[in-house]
Amino acid sequence: MSLTRRIFVQRIAQLGGYSAAYSTMQVLGLLPAVGQSTLPKLGADFGKGKKVVILGGGIAGLVAAYELRKAGFTCTVLEARHRPGGRSWSVRAGSTVEFTDGTVQYCDWQDGGYLNAGPARIPSHHTYLLDYCQELGVPLEVEVNVSRSALMQADVLNAGKPVEQRQVLHDTRGYLAELLSKAVSAHALDAELSADDQAKMLNFLNGFGDLNGGKYEGTTRAGFVVPRGAGPAKQVLHQPLKLSELLAADLSKGEFYEEAIDWQVTMFQPIGGMDRIPYGFAKSLGEIVKYDCPVTEITTGEKSVTVAYTKAGTPQTLTADFCVCTMPISVLAKTKNNFSAETQAAFTGMPMTALYKVAWEAPRFWEKDYRIYGGISFLKNTVDLVWYPTDKLFSKIGVIVAGFNSERDDVTGKPTAFGALPTTQAKLDASKAAVEVLHPGHSASLTKPIYINWTKIPYSLGCYANNHLASSDVPYAQLDKPQGRTLFAGDYLSHLVGWQEGAALSAHHAIERIALQMKG
Repeated sequence: MSLTRRIFVQRIAQLGGYSAAYSTMQVLGLLPAVGQSTLPKLGADFGKGKKVVILGGGIAGLVAAYELRKAGFTCTVLEARHRPGGRSWSVRAGSTVEFTDGTVQYCDWQDGGYLNAGPARIPSHHTYLLDYCQELGVPLEVEVNVSRSALMQADVLNAGKPVEQRQVLHDTRGYLAELLSKAVSAHALDAELSADDQAKMLNFLNGFGDLNGGKYEGTTRAGFVVPRGAGPAKQVLHQPLKLSELLAADLSKGEFYEEAIDWQVTMFQPIGGMDRIPYGFAKSLGEIVKYDCPVTEITTGEKSVTVAYTKAGTPQTLTADFCVCTMPISVLAKTKNNFSAETQAAFTGMPMTALYKVAWEAPRFWEKDYRIYGGISFLKNTVDLVWYPTDKLFSKIGVIVAGFNSERDDVTGKPTAFGALPTTQAKLDASKAAVEVLHPGHSASLTKPIYINWTKIPYSLGCYANNHLASSDVPYAQLDKPQGRTLFAGDYLSHLVGWQEGAALSAHHAIERIALQMKG
């Protein structure tokens, strides 16, 4: 069987997850450039006399309303929740987390601590979202996505004791540089490199791996057992970790984390929580956004769209010239409509990711005792990462995320180790256990847990529709087509699925299709 590009990308996805597959697709030229927008330049009176109903007040819906209003359309946003933002949601003191099974959690964290339950960072090349923040007056700060002081742990590495990321990264680089240097010196690459290139390569490898005469013997880049100081005492470097243990530990998720295009520095976050962005849109849009208005039926036609919804339990209808539908496809699949059979099938054609997050309030032991300021620690465990807050560094209390991953494999549909845990308490215990492995004795200081399971969040029923699977191609293409005067939008109709930038770009694309229909 030949290894086609599709099969190759599928295998990369199975090995490295979405980010690895996405980066591979970019390298192969299978995706448009990051930041590519189809937003047309429309005059201020282009949509005069035309009404648009927008279903969903997440980022896609808010961006659609914001831009359509600029072009003279009369817009109404119907949002099922009592707040804007959809998955762009920050949980803080006073928040209630309700699941579809009736479970209710109340948050009473102190000192302004919050959890970004959905998106939690903005890459510097997500320029449209950053520009909207500037337009709306949403202040941003740098989000520390990677810290070399954060930890990595695997039972087969360093007798199971956590080590700093700088050790894992730079010892691995050093060994690789030494091996390649030996290959060059043994003339194993003569067919690929000229004599001049070989000399240049050896010089590069000595710098890349901090080699000593072609051998890796440790580096200041990996840190110290005895740090640098004053007086006669000299610093002592960490002894290099064993190459065999590094390979067996396979901590590549953490080692390559910042290499994925959407996780490269510099990254940003709104000061005070990600929901500052949707609230900024909502403030600008004012009464255009109607809350507590769940949609019950969508009837689309060639000249208009009628939407049935409830407000305070009272059935109501709204008819408009166009509809931009940004509701999650998992919710659309349960909503009465007159869409084509192919479109209805597409609503269940892309699996909804079952992402979760677990967060705790705690004294900032990671800063005081470990000098970790932001970033993520990685470990080989049921809960495989611990994410430290960037906001309010050096304060007494913070919100630490101990667990952020999926509860179900998108390809096989089988539960992950975390998803297979039988109870919420078992999942909280696994979260605490990860902190204990990395920071012995400190799990006892974790309090007031909040557990987010996106498959159980009303009006979401999943985090995002996974559109990078081969099986998603047909439903993606189908949902990209207008259904009469209804157009779909959401991050799942972009090549930045799961990102707010993707949601904004999909809204731009919906506006482009409205303009095309009007121009005939």
